[in-house]
Amino acid sequence: MPKKFKKGAAKRRDRAGSKKAKQRKAGTAARKARRPNAKVVGKPKRKKKKPPADTEQEHQPFLRETPQGKPFTKRAKTAAELGVVPRSSSLRLPVVAIVGRPNVGKSSLFNRLAGSRISIEDPRPGTTRDRVSTQVRLRTAEGMLRVVELFDTAGIGVVDEQRVNEHVHEQINNAVASADVVVLLVDVMEGPTGLDEEAAMMLRRAGRKVVLVANKADDPKHDHLADHFYEFGLGDPLTCSAKGARKMKQVGAAICELLPPKSKAETMDPPELLLAIVGRRNVGKSTLVNALAADERVIASELEGTTRDSVDVRFTYKGKTFVAIDTAGVRKRSTLQHSVEFFSQSRSFRAVRRASVVVLMLDARDPVTKIDKHLVDLAVEDCKPIIIAVNKWDLIQGTTTGQFTEYLRTKLHAIDFAPLVFMSAKDKDNVFELLKVARDLHTQAGTRMGTGELNRVVSEAFERHHPQPRKNKLGKIFYATQVETFPPKVVVFVNDPDLFPENWRKYLLHQLQEHSDFPEVPIRLKFKARTKIELR
Repeated sequence: MPKKFKKGAAKRRDRAGSKKAKQRKAGTAARKARRPNAKVVGKPKRKKKKPPADTEQEHQPFLRETPQGKPFTKRAKTAAELGVVPRSSSLRLPVVAIVGRPNVGKSSLFNRLAGSRISIEDPRPGTTRDRVSTQVRLRTAEGMLRVVELFDTAGIGVVDEQRVNEHVHEQINNAVASADVVVLLVDVMEGPTGLDEEAAMMLRRAGRKVVLVANKADDPKHDHLADHFYEFGLGDPLTCSAKGARKMKQVGAAICELLPPKSKAETMDPPELLLAIVGRRNVGKSTLVNALAADERVIASELEGTTRDSVDVRFTYKGKTFVAIDTAGVRKRSTLQHSVEFFSQSRSFRAVRRASVVVLMLDARDPVTKIDKHLVDLAVEDCKPIIIAVNKWDLIQGTTTGQFTEYLRTKLHAIDFAPLVFMSAKDKDNVFELLKVARDLHTQAGTRMGTGELNRVVSEAFERHHPQPRKNKLGKIFYATQVETFPPKVVVFVNDPDLFPENWRKYLLHQLQEHSDFPEVPIRLKFKARTKIELR
């Protein structure tokens, strides 16, 4: 071991055994003892050093410029700097990125190849900001099936909000750096423009394999207009119409021709679970996704409403593959300003429906609102396991996790069974503890309870509290059985379902959650009349 490393190891041992370290460990143990009810205990607030008095002034945001007076842009990071899996790795899907200037139909082509409306389509420049991705199946000209990860990117050159300009262009550069094949999309009706030439020059410098696609050729008589794009030096332009679904097979085959050889990654199992992260605006959803993926995968900004699309981010943790769905911030429908915000919110609700586990993110500094309760009702309606993630806990003083837990149980009583995680996404405190809790909930949702044990719980609950007689009849329970998982569904066979009112059904539901193998996930409960079968 080199001498300088030995000195560092000796210093760390001295610090670990110091008086200050022992006091810190004792304080941590005391805090855990005082807060035994918290699912995951947050770390204490770190004191921030105050700047000197002469530097305490407000710094206004400004745009950086080069000595020549041109806008400053960051150097495009290499794939190694971005943490991209090497292209030769057999554990990596081939990546295809769609790039181009605004309003050439990138999102339309992305949705057409994906076979679903994933990315928001809108004529406003700058609608797409993040790298929207999904797995797509393409066929070669010979009919062989290939699976790729397809990226939709923002338009090159125009951004609707100047404060996210640098972030947007960084996302474009990251997509190009990680792509095996880049689809340069242009508008065949408008012909070559300055921004098209800028995009072509960027791709030539990057040395990527490029498929030049001229979109909006709705009729075969428009195909000859693509000849103007030969000047880019990127090969033969391929005409198509994303809106009209014209020549989509040819586009897929052209992409497949440039892909690397087929690897094992294209036959990999689906992800273990889908984690939908929902909440109000600016509570830290994108920051949490970036922390889980260990990459600046989506734009995280103090500007409200930065995220618009629901972005699926695949990442690996302890050899397992997961998908975190970053969603747009939800707010009242009456405050939505235009169609982009409406579709963003609709995709957030759809993410809840297709997720395995829902994470409701709250800002520890703000009270619970009607929007949070609406998201809870949506998750409960679809019987999705839900975690309450209290973010920015490092900024709270004078409140313990036990006190805040009681407050949340009062405000969100519909999910009083849901676990809580106190965290700081920015500092990555308890981020992977959240993932462990999500895996535990997913396991609970897939648990099947034995019929004998289930009937014992139902029978004891019925003995403790009978439903009131109705129509001069007393309800009788014959037996119960679990018929489904994800979520657990229990069918109770009775003499007449009308004899069991809603309040008694809720009572039985709480008893099942308290005494079953899935205490922290919602349960579907159905009462069914037992039919008599006559033998002849």
